[in-house]
Amino acid sequence: MHTPLVSIIVPIYKVEPYLRRCLDSIVNQTYTNLEIILVDDGSPDGCPQICDEYAAKDNSIVVIHKENGGLSDARNAGLDICKGEYISFVDSDDWISETFIQNLYSSIKKNDADIAVASCKYKSNSPQYTEKIFPTPSGEIDYKDILIEIFGKQNPSFVAAWGKIFKNRLISQFRFPKGVIHEDEYLNYKWFYKAKKIVYEPSSVYFYFLHPNSITGKMSKYNKIDILNQQYTFFAAKGIHLPFQWILPSLCWEYLWEYGNSALKKDSTAQNNLKQFQHFTNLAIKESGISKALKMFFWACSKMPFIYLSYKRFSPIKIRR
Repeated sequence: MHTPLVSIIVPIYKVEPYLRRCLDSIVNQTYTNLEIILVDDGSPDGCPQICDEYAAKDNSIVVIHKENGGLSDARNAGLDICKGEYISFVDSDDWISETFIQNLYSSIKKNDADIAVASCKYKSNSPQYTEKIFPTPSGEIDYKDILIEIFGKQNPSFVAAWGKIFKNRLISQFRFPKGVIHEDEYLNYKWFYKAKKIVYEPSSVYFYFLHPNSITGKMSKYNKIDILNQQYTFFAAKGIHLPFQWILPSLCWEYLWEYGNSALKKDSTAQNNLKQFQHFTNLAIKESGISKALKMFFWACSKMPFIYLSYKRFSPIKIRR
């Protein structure tokens, strides 16, 4: 029976205490036809040596040593050389269940799908932290439900790049944007849109580890406005309105916040931020799914921005953000 090659891409930076656990969970998979790509993103600790140690013992492991470029750059380096018919991402401080790849692959084949999504469990060594599980009904999921999981519930099983396997022909056309954090938010909705079928497989488990020293490497920016604008433009072009009930209020809040900051600082960007806020407020008012109270608040601030400026200047209580 044909068992296609699955490429697992692992970006690595400053995770020496957790790396062996991650790699052990991958090399001990019940599915054995693997290409394990370890991307050492210029890690200054013992990670490079651990990568080489594992590669010396396992011919399925390929190691890339590169200068630090951040998480996106490391993932892209893996995408550039991977040979698998399927691709999966695992972050180097996390780990996966023993049958993770086997069950996801079986689910893809059984359902003739392009993407199979695993369940996600948040883990931590902190005694104050309780394990968190993100449940989702198993089986085929349509794009409408995917959008609810991403934008409505912000379910990490769907938001993140990890915790899935993709057909190579689907994912290889994308690259992660460099120099940003939350890079998955630029791509997740596009992956699912391109897929002809998506399945959720709860028997595969991705363990996401929370620890206080999580570091992604090279300094990155979180540009929420840029993410939201790209998401809005994509869905507007496709005529898909469902996400607007979450995207448009967020855009309004972001531009209102930026307007308040820039106006109080007498920055030259204040008027442009205000115009953008007014533009997206007009769009939000027309959308169902956004509460009347929120629409009224945005409308009032768009017509009388001095109200928000006065509040922002003198109130000890922050609104939103």
